[in-house]
Amino acid sequence: MRRLAAAAALCFIASQARASVVWRGDFESNDLLQWTRVDGLASRLTIVRSPVRQGSFALRVELHSGDLASNGTRNELVRQTAETEGMDRYYAWSTMFDASYPIESKWQVFTQWHHSGCCGSPPLEFDVNGQTLSLDRNPPDNSGTLALWSTPLVRGVWHDFVMHVIWSSNPDLGFIELWYDGQKVFEGKAVQTLFPGQVNYLKQGLYRDSSISAVGVVYHDGMTMGTTLADVAPQLVPPPPPPDAGTPDAGTPGDPADGGVTPDPPPQPGPPTARSGVGFPSQGCSSAGAFGGLLIAAFALLRPRRRRS
Repeated sequence: MRRLAAAAALCFIASQARASVVWRGDFESNDLLQWTRVDGLASRLTIVRSPVRQGSFALRVELHSGDLASNGTRNELVRQTAETEGMDRYYAWSTMFDASYPIESKWQVFTQWHHSGCCGSPPLEFDVNGQTLSLDRNPPDNSGTLALWSTPLVRGVWHDFVMHVIWSSNPDLGFIELWYDGQKVFEGKAVQTLFPGQVNYLKQGLYRDSSISAVGVVYHDGMTMGTTLADVAPQLVPPPPPPDAGTPDAGTPGDPADGGVTPDPPPQPGPPTARSGVGFPSQGCSSAGAFGGLLIAAFALLRPRRRRS
């Protein structure tokens, strides 16, 4: 039985390994070339060795009053590849706001998925306003920003973000869930994530109200996009259930390498224990169906019992 449970765990690990990272913008190339282009001043977007959240490099963003680009005060990096209808993606990155970061009761955007249209606020954005950090959405008619989640702003430390999005202009098909600093803070919720007839693209850096005069400094690191949670944040994936140590494993005495027959162990006092004649599937765990069948076989062999709480 323990062998079957171990095989189930191996299939779980293999299924996670089959997932794929779509893109990295983590600055481990020691330049900005992982991203498509700069929207602002490249001189204000610098690669640094400290502070970093992972690897050897991070991005330092500095924004001054008068740093104008694309009709706004901004210094951002752009990944031009489109997020399209029905696309299911996970994103993970880390951000640190410098200890001197300005506290202003005005909007400041540090990560956004901008629509392909020319004007207005994006469908999804991460903002700072005053002493609050938030995930916000904007409706297609730009009738007002709606906060989906918020938390107090803490400067001078790294914060980890993991977001799962299904991109759709249909409010019933779009989907968002969010982890912040290792905790799930926004449960999966249906929400419109694209504007009708448009696509989104990622921007990261700093973009803010033009009336803010103080210099803003923020750091970004580790941006990764994938198709599963395991791609971008394996530490958040729940582990497979442990094997039930209370169930005897009929196969444990050994399987002879020469194909011989393993003798039965000496009889023990007490009621007899059923021995399993179920073998391992010859096709391994190359599909979710095989993995599911293995788990069903494993649990079918368990004797009914109450699990300890």
